[in-house]
Amino acid sequence: MRVWLGCVLALLLLPLAARADEMNMTFVTAEPSTSPDAAAIFTPWAQRVMASAPGAVKIEVRDGTAIVNPINMYDRIQNDVFQIGLLIPGLVGGKFPLTEVVSLPFMTDDSVNASIAFWRLYKTGAFDAEYKDITPLGVGLFPPQGVHLAKEPAEIDDLKGLRLRVVSKTGSDTVTRLGGTPLVMDPGDQYPSIQRGMLDGLISSWLQIGPLHLAEVTHFHIETSIGTSLFMVFMAKHKYDALPPAIRKAIDDNSGEALTRAMASSYEQRAAATREPVVKAPQQKVVALTPAQTAKWSDAITPVITAWTNDHPGGVALIARYRALLAEVKAGK
Repeated sequence: MRVWLGCVLALLLLPLAARADEMNMTFVTAEPSTSPDAAAIFTPWAQRVMASAPGAVKIEVRDGTAIVNPINMYDRIQNDVFQIGLLIPGLVGGKFPLTEVVSLPFMTDDSVNASIAFWRLYKTGAFDAEYKDITPLGVGLFPPQGVHLAKEPAEIDDLKGLRLRVVSKTGSDTVTRLGGTPLVMDPGDQYPSIQRGMLDGLISSWLQIGPLHLAEVTHFHIETSIGTSLFMVFMAKHKYDALPPAIRKAIDDNSGEALTRAMASSYEQRAAATREPVVKAPQQKVVALTPAQTAKWSDAITPVITAWTNDHPGGVALIARYRALLAEVKAGK
């Protein structure tokens, strides 16, 4: 009888033993809880990883800024407070200077191809020096930024006299070269600032227009490609390197270009969904720069790119490599 009870007890405890060996990981995004990214991209990714290593790992995806924000994301992951994060490299001062190559104006004209080209550039080792403490799992570039204004300007050949919200030094330099006045402010302050006439508009992807309801106060939209933002799913390198082989393989098999494509495709779809009703609204006007206007803007912005390459040794070669990879991706290679 005792032997039989012992066997039954051992069988009952087997699942508990398996769960005790399961590695728990937390994936923090620092995105609003209403963001569709968790449901569309990150939770399915976590589920695929767990399915690839059944019983070995559990990944919990958590949104919101209560426990982590874009500014302290890098440190929280490095300190193993959380194990996987969504990083905006441009917000980590001075650590990822060469990564800024994708944010330069007129560098990209779409999200998916540009993101895949950047991932392939990373895989060449181009960023090894600045990624020595992290392991990227996938990247996603926002669709290119345009100009969104409260009202139609006298001319769109330049942005003379317009006060525009920007999110980076490159964006600030770009606006200045186009004759405008760049301003930095919290995202939530844009709507009331435009509404009160303190701000004439902003430099942004369509992605930002929807969640912040900025189409209610911007009515003239210039579609162009004067920069973008890079988002990266990443782990601390020391944590990634210490993963059991089965878990590392499960992560690798579901990351890379597949995760990159999923992120970029989702961003493009959301941008298109925001743009569509704006284009159809009678009080809105959406225009694209003509080739001649694009050439004029490009000429005006050239010093921004020159300054970047002067400040970053090897910048000219890096731009050339990125553009070559982008051409290959667009050609279906």
